[in-house]
Amino acid sequence: MIIDLIKATVKKEYIGEAVEAMKSQTLQTKEDEGCVLSHVFQLKSDPAVFYMLIGWENPEAIEKHLSSEHDLKFREKMDEKMAAPIEMLDWDMLI
Repeated sequence: MIIDLIKATVKKEYIGEAVEAMKSQTLQTKEDEGCVLSHVFQLKSDPAVFYMLIGWENPEAIEKHLSSEHDLKFREKMDEKMAAPIEMLDWDMLI
């Protein structure tokens, strides 16, 4: 399994919109073929910061997701609302 951990920081004025968009995106991603988990978290100390945890069966599932209509629309909608570039965090699972 491949697990992506993604950090997204939105502009403060778009927090409400971002919450709804992230929830919708997470639910749609869960339906993607090859997706084994999809969660979104909002940082309590800074509500403009979101973390997405997404698990995939294989690299092909990721590629298919990235070209899906719902992901393309999500990224297009969120681009202008971002306060910083999306961060794909590099991490190791210990257990």
